[in-house]
Amino acid sequence: MKNIVYLMAMIVVILVTGCEDNLDLTNPNQITTDTFFQTETDFEQALISAYVSAKSGLAGGYTGTRCVMLRIGRSDEIEFRNDIGGIYQVSRFTNDPDNKWVAFMFSQCYRGIYRCNLIEEKLEEKEFSQEFKNKILGEAYFLRGFYYHILAREFKDVPIRLEASQDPTTFPLAKSPQSEVYAQALADLKKAEDLLPVITDAASAKGKPSKGSAKALAGQIYIEMNDWDNAKTQLEPLTKAPYDYELVEYGWNFDEAHEYNKESVFEIIFDMSGGTNKWGDGEDVNATQSNTIAKEYAAAEVGGWFEAVPTQVLMDEFWKEKDLDENFDIRARMTVAWNYPGCMYYLKPFTEVFAPEKHDSYWFTKYQNAYTREKELDPMSAINERYIRYAHVICNLAEAELELGNADEAIGYLNQIRQRANLAEYSGGTDKESLKAELIHQKYIEFAKEGVRFYDLRRWGMLEEALQKQDPVRAQNFSEKHLYFPIPNKEVQNNPLLEQSTGW
Repeated sequence: MKNIVYLMAMIVVILVTGCEDNLDLTNPNQITTDTFFQTETDFEQALISAYVSAKSGLAGGYTGTRCVMLRIGRSDEIEFRNDIGGIYQVSRFTNDPDNKWVAFMFSQCYRGIYRCNLIEEKLEEKEFSQEFKNKILGEAYFLRGFYYHILAREFKDVPIRLEASQDPTTFPLAKSPQSEVYAQALADLKKAEDLLPVITDAASAKGKPSKGSAKALAGQIYIEMNDWDNAKTQLEPLTKAPYDYELVEYGWNFDEAHEYNKESVFEIIFDMSGGTNKWGDGEDVNATQSNTIAKEYAAAEVGGWFEAVPTQVLMDEFWKEKDLDENFDIRARMTVAWNYPGCMYYLKPFTEVFAPEKHDSYWFTKYQNAYTREKELDPMSAINERYIRYAHVICNLAEAELELGNADEAIGYLNQIRQRANLAEYSGGTDKESLKAELIHQKYIEFAKEGVRFYDLRRWGMLEEALQKQDPVRAQNFSEKHLYFPIPNKEVQNNPLLEQSTGW
């Protein structure tokens, strides 16, 4: 893995030095984009650099520590303290276009896109086997679609770059509307679907996308576009052979011991190899391949940095219904620790960890080491992010069927989610309003702290109401412009054709 990090850093240098065409002297030993891509191994290593843009440690990729905070911090499920500059402002809707974490998110997406474009262009020049080309192109198209989806959902209208040009005259580029950015993501995912294999053993793929990954992400995009027919067309095949996804024990989705399980549709790898630099953007030779997510949310009593806690409205949602054994919902117990009978927090009884004045506190445990360590002493954690779970597919199918007027089918999918949580089958009304309320409830508790809630509330038109219920003072800061991030100021300043988003 250390070699992978070094290679990724070297490729970044290549991309930078490739711009310096005005130099009079040429170093014949210098590696450039023209000289690097020679063997199949070169392309495989270049592809790794395109994946790195998705994770990139603390400051960079979409699944890196800070970008996860951006994804979860704008909904009603979590409260951040004012310790991390930029994150707290986003969570309170007081951020501006100079926010460095938002800028990292934006730039990492385009870094990933550039690397995918470069791989595509260079591969066309080679006479490798078609099988090898399909493998590399399939993954590159998936990743480019992945990055364009992020840009569309986070920034709305953005430039579309499909060439790896080093010609400065091509750098200025105007925005394309969100609909065209979504269309580009879907086009890339269709190419990926056609080229990638069906993978029935996620462990053998080790974080690589599959045909199912491409279909699931395309289905998510169609859900965001309210295109219910196409969402169903993409997602329904994933419930049948040759795909063999299934819902596993809920807690298996958030620990190291059960990575690459049958619920994993697309998984982002974190591990303890690589370098020791955990504070950068992941783009240097000493970058860590893990993240600080576990320590960020743990209490000080167990060595954590206590950056955020669950909101009361989230806890109230968790407590709405007990399971068939009269226990709290397993999703509540695997997401949060609180003072209920038998609760263990970092291998000790909750009431032994905390002083009496903290016995009414709530602490996140999802994607943390609360069930395997006594303390989060090591800042780094290696729990993979299950970016797309089969539960996402099932909930999206439930919504598509609901919107298409197929109540029985929607109930069937919702019952799969309920049954995994050991809840009784749904017995509420079969009208659209009742079923939508059940879907909203199930998604809230199924995906708490996974970066789903904000985007659901936004597209359902419920965000402002939810924020008002959770914290009226915070909600006063919210306005329509906060539905999407602004384009980072430095991007606007460097691109004369790029206009700032409305309201910013």
